[in-house]
Amino acid sequence: MKVRVFNNIKFFSGIFLLILNAGIWINGLFINRERGMDIIIAIPLLVTGAFLLLKWFRNTGTHLKSQRWKFILNVYLINYAVLYFIYMLADIIFSDAIDFLTMPGIMLPLLLGLFVMGFILSWKNEHYAGIFFLLWYFLALFSQIEYGEIRDRGPYILIGITIFIHGILYLVYYYRIKEEK
Repeated sequence: MKVRVFNNIKFFSGIFLLILNAGIWINGLFINRERGMDIIIAIPLLVTGAFLLLKWFRNTGTHLKSQRWKFILNVYLINYAVLYFIYMLADIIFSDAIDFLTMPGIMLPLLLGLFVMGFILSWKNEHYAGIFFLLWYFLALFSQIEYGEIRDRGPYILIGITIFIHGILYLVYYYRIKEEK
């Protein structure tokens, strides 16, 4: 009984920390508008919450290493999708309008399309998802360096590092972990 209660605490604590992480993003992007620099402080909440959920998942049964990897990758992916949506919404509401028919303006929908494709592919084709997330990061990095209009919209380079690492983890999962028993 104690083990099950302690396991439920891990689950609810993990969910609470992930919600708190999203709350920090909302605060930084909508309430106390600092262009998201307090988002960096929220990273430990995201990591701790995800690993508490992994501990909960590990204690719910006997899972293979590949299943644990897939679970944690999915937890992070869902969080990134929520946080990306929050960031885009703040960008739409508070940033100056950008012409989507010019080169810098084309990059933002292109980045969103790459992220969405990586998100969709991650459920069955992890290696393609990893490639799309890496491509997303390199394109975000290029856009941030090359175009002032995008550079002024926020810290894409810092936010994108997590998606870059996520892309690498998907490739590691696919080529080293997935078939391992």
